[in-house]
Amino acid sequence: MNRITLPPALSKSGWPKSCVGFTLIELLVVVAIIAILASLLLPALQKAKLKAKNAQCINNVRQMTIASKLYANDSNSKFPWTFTLVGSQQERMSWFNYIQPFQESKQVLLCPIRPKTLLTGEAREVQYPIDGTVSNFQLGGCNWPGVWEFPSIPDSAVVQPSATVLMTDGGSQARNTRDPERCVTVNSQPKHGCWIVDDPGKTDGACAGCTLTTDPNWGGPMLRHEGRSNVSFVDGHIEAMKSSQWYWSGTPWLYPDRGGGSE
Repeated sequence: MNRITLPPALSKSGWPKSCVGFTLIELLVVVAIIAILASLLLPALQKAKLKAKNAQCINNVRQMTIASKLYANDSNSKFPWTFTLVGSQQERMSWFNYIQPFQESKQVLLCPIRPKTLLTGEAREVQYPIDGTVSNFQLGGCNWPGVWEFPSIPDSAVVQPSATVLMTDGGSQARNTRDPERCVTVNSQPKHGCWIVDDPGKTDGACAGCTLTTDPNWGGPMLRHEGRSNVSFVDGHIEAMKSSQWYWSGTPWLYPDRGGGSE
């Protein structure tokens, strides 16, 4: 006997019940639930993205720290010159130029949390970083004959390698204060293109007081990683630190004959 297939039951609208779609209210409820879930997930995703960029920044600083050590191995154990200026400004060499042969890319100069661009004009010739890494002037010194002549020191002159800053995220305009909470903050004026970190309380020597002015070359650390900066030390280790832990006028953390923890 042949079976008879009955048609599907009809809804009040005349359509088969199996073909009835969502109501407008049901769709709005689903959209609202998706929006709520997205609002909960986005902060977590953003935080994960920032952590990934911070890890990349740490890796960049590590590569430059290693490159500095390789340079020292070939240069009587002396740190790379912070800068040399023999001739015109276009012939200036900076610390990142000196370590360049020991690393693969100039992009490690730039913090991944900032735009990967370079300044124009003269800066393009010497490859100034933008919102990248700054190096400790007290280690590298400078050779500008007849103007500023401060010799680079050997690593053996550093009494506390694990507590003497080599490099950090830069840069910002510092205040001349011994209060660690006020010298540099997350609201400090940025110095785009800064590539030298120095004591904000320095009263003599090369460019004394430049960290306190709008001079774009000298500055303090930039707290771009959740209120911290990535700091490398002469012994090679790297820490994410608040500036209040190591940066203020007269800070020992920048001086090779003292090191952090001494006053």
